[in-house]
Amino acid sequence: MMSMTFLVSFVIALMAVTYAAEVKKTPEQELKKMTAGHPSKYVSHPPTNYDSMQNNGTAVKGKSGGWVYYNQCDYRWANQRLGWCDDYTLCTGGCAMTSTAMILATKGVNINPSSLDDWLSNNGGYFNGCELYWGAIDAFGVTSFQGLETADEGDICNGLAQGHGIVANVNNGEHWVLLTGCLGGGVFTVNDPAFNRDTYGIWEILWEAVYH
Repeated sequence: MMSMTFLVSFVIALMAVTYAAEVKKTPEQELKKMTAGHPSKYVSHPPTNYDSMQNNGTAVKGKSGGWVYYNQCDYRWANQRLGWCDDYTLCTGGCAMTSTAMILATKGVNINPSSLDDWLSNNGGYFNGCELYWGAIDAFGVTSFQGLETADEGDICNGLAQGHGIVANVNNGEHWVLLTGCLGGGVFTVNDPAFNRDTYGIWEILWEAVYH
């Protein structure tokens, strides 16, 4: 009798093949709109607080909303090559990918930034070597990428209340973080995969990658 683990792996592999086939049909200009952009635009560095480094991907003290927290500069994967780009590591350019790993892990997928990066690299999850395809993680069956949005505070808070994964582009477009909750007044709590920050204001957000 076919085991459940084998069946789940087979379904994920089948969805990945289908996704990769669709990507190949998409014009390059449209592909760029589906990605998180090239990591050369990102600015990140090892955080000053390493409390999370011994954390095996569970919600950390100081992080909110019950979302799993991962740090892209965790010593276990900090120096791992990002995708197929030799000039970038998970620590220097993996903020978007790490944020999506938090969404998947929170929704029950046994995954971390290292294993997700490996999976994306081998299943067509990157454009131009290391630009994350937002929709690629839908192959795991727990998310549905809705697109890039510029939502108002109310819409974002309603989405978070429904458990939607919302990855926000901040720092003048140079960084991605996972939104986790609303404090009012346009302020959101976040899981920041690189910097030692727990909140961002809506005025600091350029757009959001939204998953249902």
